[in-house]
Amino acid sequence: MGRRMKRPLAARILLAAGLLLLASAVVTLLLGDARLLVGKLALGVAALAAGALLSGRDGLSRSLRGRGTHFAAVTAASGLLLAASLGVAGWLAHRRPLALDVTGQELHTLSPDTVRTLAALPRDVEVLAFYRPDDAAHAPALDLLRRFAEQGPRLRFELIDPYRAPELVRRHQISESGTRVVVAPGPGEARLRELTEESLTNALVRISHPDRPRVYFTQGHGEPSPTDAARPGWSLAARALARENLELVPLQLRGTGEVPADAAAVLVVGPRRPFLDPEVATLQAYARRGGHLGIFLEPELDPGLDPVLAGLGIEAGNDMIVDPSPTARLAGATPAMPILRATTAHPVSTPLADVGVVFPTARSLVARRGAPARAVPLVLTSESAWAETDLGSVFAGTARLDEGEKVGPVPLAMAVSWPVPGDPPREFRAIVAGDSDFLTNGYLHLLGNQDFLLSAVNWLAERDDRIPIRPRNREASRLTLTEAQASTLKFVAIDVVPLALLLVGIAVWLSRRER
Repeated sequence: MGRRMKRPLAARILLAAGLLLLASAVVTLLLGDARLLVGKLALGVAALAAGALLSGRDGLSRSLRGRGTHFAAVTAASGLLLAASLGVAGWLAHRRPLALDVTGQELHTLSPDTVRTLAALPRDVEVLAFYRPDDAAHAPALDLLRRFAEQGPRLRFELIDPYRAPELVRRHQISESGTRVVVAPGPGEARLRELTEESLTNALVRISHPDRPRVYFTQGHGEPSPTDAARPGWSLAARALARENLELVPLQLRGTGEVPADAAAVLVVGPRRPFLDPEVATLQAYARRGGHLGIFLEPELDPGLDPVLAGLGIEAGNDMIVDPSPTARLAGATPAMPILRATTAHPVSTPLADVGVVFPTARSLVARRGAPARAVPLVLTSESAWAETDLGSVFAGTARLDEGEKVGPVPLAMAVSWPVPGDPPREFRAIVAGDSDFLTNGYLHLLGNQDFLLSAVNWLAERDDRIPIRPRNREASRLTLTEAQASTLKFVAIDVVPLALLLVGIAVWLSRRER
């Protein structure tokens, strides 16, 4: 009796499975794998045949007419409708993708600088990337280029298999350990060894700005060197400026008597010894004719630039900032190395309002009257900070707020600009910061320090379109799949798993009805 009861149950389950397999073939068809479709159809027909054999003619007729079959058909139809809806949704998502980046570091979102660079491309640009289909870098390169093309209507790309295009490999001198990506047209193609958001954006910048503005930096006063790779040097900052297509040129004011006419800006970075009076006069004359100055000071040192700062309406205090904020201490800062808040009062600092910068051992700045325009604060300390006038107590760890000392928020960097009449008319621009250590190799990587420096220098060079936050090197854990593996994974997740759950549900329901 038990076997007779189990045999009709098995037949019904096989019949239901066969019908589900056949009906759900539409989902497999949308996935686009013909072999899986054929296999599924064959399996469905086999299940129907087995169910029919187990039922016999009379049993099959009773099964088809029974109320259980009706309920099973309704359940199966509902399940298939759901599976088909999921399949259609997946197909539409493949044809019309809508991306939502939920990663903590926004790994799949282009930075504001990249988006703005793409929107400002002056001409059509073609990117040729040479990667084999089985290369581990092929899929990430395709993903990145697609995102660039979606944001930049003037950018086209082609992913080339170097083994199938030997003539292009020879023409562009492509090699496995050398150039892999070519960006053209431009004044000499931009050539890249590896494809990242930062490298490709910098290549587009060189194409968009073929002229390299010359930014001069003063020497002869103990300034750190842009070629020094040690911690006190600023070689990393120099390389970052070069990627912005800016040319750094040394400037000896002593003996020259004037700043070269081709100077887009002059930087004074952390002088240890005072400027001579003729050098100060040269900088003042440069400012009067509409030049652009970037002055980065240090506490405890007097570079003799007070007359220049007075002409800008800025006064640098003989002090050092102390910030005992517990929030900054939790972030790894020290009282003498405060985390600063960028203001939204100026284009240089606005993109950094949610990022902040770090100035190690900085002196305070104050806006004064007498200049054609009032200086605008770029970064401010917290309210708990103050400007300590007893510098020895800062290093001894005994600094205390005394009466008459400036209290936070204290400006540590300021910008000023005004029109200069002439033919053609010009705009004088200047940025003064109470710290220069932030741009050295030891601190450039902290928070928004590099973005602040690059935005400041680009603003001084009148390249306002280069001010947004730049892309960072962001690492993600990747699982590289072959096309066959990806197809199998989709088949299991979208087709097999929902169908298996539905079959188990029907089998449980049929077995309970037999009891």
